[in-house]
Amino acid sequence: MNVSAFNQARIAREKSLRRAMMTFVAPSLPRAVALLAVTVAVYAVGTWLAGFADVPLWLRIPGALVAGFTLPSLFVIGHDAAHGAYTASKSANAIMARIAFLPVLHNYSLWVAVHNRQHHRAPNLKGHNSWSPLDIAEYRALPPWRRAVERLYRSPAGFAPYYLVERWWRDKFMPRHILPGVKRADAWRDFVLLVIYLVLLVGTLAWAGGIVSVALGFVMPYLIWNHMMGTAIYLQHTNPRAPWFASIEAWRKLGGEEEVTIHVRMPRWYGALTHHIMDHPAHHIQPLIPLYRLPAAQARLNELLGPRAVVEDFSLRYLFATMHACKLYDYEAGRWCDFAGNPTGEAYTAEMTVQAA
Repeated sequence: MNVSAFNQARIAREKSLRRAMMTFVAPSLPRAVALLAVTVAVYAVGTWLAGFADVPLWLRIPGALVAGFTLPSLFVIGHDAAHGAYTASKSANAIMARIAFLPVLHNYSLWVAVHNRQHHRAPNLKGHNSWSPLDIAEYRALPPWRRAVERLYRSPAGFAPYYLVERWWRDKFMPRHILPGVKRADAWRDFVLLVIYLVLLVGTLAWAGGIVSVALGFVMPYLIWNHMMGTAIYLQHTNPRAPWFASIEAWRKLGGEEEVTIHVRMPRWYGALTHHIMDHPAHHIQPLIPLYRLPAAQARLNELLGPRAVVEDFSLRYLFATMHACKLYDYEAGRWCDFAGNPTGEAYTAEMTVQAA
């Protein structure tokens, strides 16, 4: 099958999958409001215990952990609402997204541009998505200190610093550069909202208990959140079987939502904690599926895809094996390499997908 025929078949296949996923596009306003309220309440309790409660340190640290592990849940709600999936109301989604994004300090207007209009239009496109791998020549051209940073990022200790520096600080907080489709006034208004929230939170924590309260009520939870977010988006699009593309033309010829997204099956408690963020392929096929219907949608999608579904059971062994194999990417050959440039996986071609189908 030539590339043109493959591309036509891919488009038809994705349309068919999106139609099948429409069954799960059924938002519920009462369920959405209740879930947001409960999640905000849990985060507030954790923050109060960590930063404001007059209790021993050994009780405040669990509060910081509760707050930190709740931040991803708030983010996923904001993510869903920003997609217009959380409720059927456009205005309710915009309000809820901004509320949920406050504790994770994400600019709603920038997020919609970077995520909805950029990432979802061409996932795994080099330079336009999180965890875009460098090619061998780019890596070797870096100064030693920057190569060390790349090695840090692609190590187990790199998830938090990668997301904090490369994604949040550059694109998700302050409107340094206005992206296509973003109204400058809206982006700055959302930024001011975040700054007000941040000043009030840190200021009251400092007033209540000084640096210890700030560390436990804000810094520790925010670092936990960044580590979890960096890990999640790494696993969602990084796998020896998942290709990356150097140009939009290459993506359109060979890319497919089901080929570039990985379903990493997590324990049930983790799915509940993170509002099923790792049921990711179903979300890419149909972004309007609300988070509370994703598990059923993902199960159905796996059935429809059969051997073409990229499904992995999470374990530390899987995580370390993936991180060992996926360091750099040879975009010409279509395969992953290590930092020395040695291939670590098979080359991706259209024929691989056709054969799997």
